[in-house]
Amino acid sequence: MDLEFRHLRVLNAIAEAGSITRAAAALGFTQPALTAQLQRIERLLGGSLFVRAGSGSRPTAFGAMVLAHAHGILTAHEDLMRDVRQRGPEDSDLTALRLGSVPGPLTAVLVTTARQLLPRAEITLHTCDTEEEQLELLATGRLDFGLAVDYPEYELPLRRELSDALLAVDPVFVLISEQHPLAAGTDIPLSALSGEAWLVGENKDVRMRAQFRAACRRAGFVPRRVQRLSASVVFPLVGQGHGVALAHPLVTEREGVVVRPLAGDPMGVRQRLVWATGSPLAEHAPALRDALRKAYRSEVQRAGVYWKWLEDKGRTSPSDPA
Repeated sequence: MDLEFRHLRVLNAIAEAGSITRAAAALGFTQPALTAQLQRIERLLGGSLFVRAGSGSRPTAFGAMVLAHAHGILTAHEDLMRDVRQRGPEDSDLTALRLGSVPGPLTAVLVTTARQLLPRAEITLHTCDTEEEQLELLATGRLDFGLAVDYPEYELPLRRELSDALLAVDPVFVLISEQHPLAAGTDIPLSALSGEAWLVGENKDVRMRAQFRAACRRAGFVPRRVQRLSASVVFPLVGQGHGVALAHPLVTEREGVVVRPLAGDPMGVRQRLVWATGSPLAEHAPALRDALRKAYRSEVQRAGVYWKWLEDKGRTSPSDPA
């Protein structure tokens, strides 16, 4: 791993906050995630940068030297971005558009929609391991727009440099084997799955996991058999009856596997378009937002199980933003 600009922002945030916990809240990270990030940076640089003191953290002598350089680099970057925003691009034609997304059912929709809206742009896609990584890349100007996912009551806070637009709010469905006794029905109660093994992809989204645990508690059980697996094997294992899995309602059914709604919508997922507020490309955000909402409705209409579920409830689209 090479030292990157985002690492300097992490170190500066810890120094300014005087606490890893407070810095994590300011950056939109969890405390364990930021601690792990700091440990990776320290291994890279070859020494401890902070020492815990009472209820906070203070720089070591080595850390103070690193922070002095980091502050100069960050200040120079802020000056550069301010001048770029004030001056704007020489060419009014958009020639490059950098998109980001944690891989999901709408990633391709984002690229297709952007290409239709801006056909002359050279579009690149960066897939991120976590939503926190994506927001960092957006805030530091390394991405222009991102498709962010979070969950009702477990929202992902935005840094002050970022803006967002809500695209849709969807329920979370479940994948089960077509031979499962509950496969013939609809609106499966979460409590009816209390004895199942839950097959979870290698997703690093702690908010999704927190929402799942809370929903299980409300349903009266604790999921005791949770297996974290490569996403490529989740469908085959579900199809052969080795467990069940959570799924976005747009997920396509495959041989041996069916997608079913959960009774009472115990979990949900939000889709958001995110961009840097001061970016010269921010002017394209309203048009991209509207185009994404329209494209998303078309995707929902093609998703047989989800569309039927909406029709049964007397709705013609997912929960639209206000």
